[in-house]
Amino acid sequence: MTDLELEEKSLKKTRISEKIKVTTIQYVRNPFVSELAKRKANGICQDCKQPAPFLNKLTNEPYLECHHIIPLSEGGLDVIENVIALCPNCHKKRHYG
Repeated sequence: MTDLELEEKSLKKTRISEKIKVTTIQYVRNPFVSELAKRKANGICQDCKQPAPFLNKLTNEPYLECHHIIPLSEGGLDVIENVIALCPNCHKKRHYG
């Protein structure tokens, strides 16, 4: 689809978004596992080895996200051996890259 076709289609849709109800499953996580993984990383992404890109507004600590190497949805455990601390870009890359 060309940019022009995409633009035409975007203008044809209503500007008021439709609402849908979504049901999802969430896993109850151990917050201590996440905190320990971030502390062990010491502000450095465990994939790209670069410093966290910014500080968390609430804690003023380097912002990293915890990622399960084997996803909980695939039977992975919520334990430190299955968790790494990643910058947001590397975390997205792990999921979508």
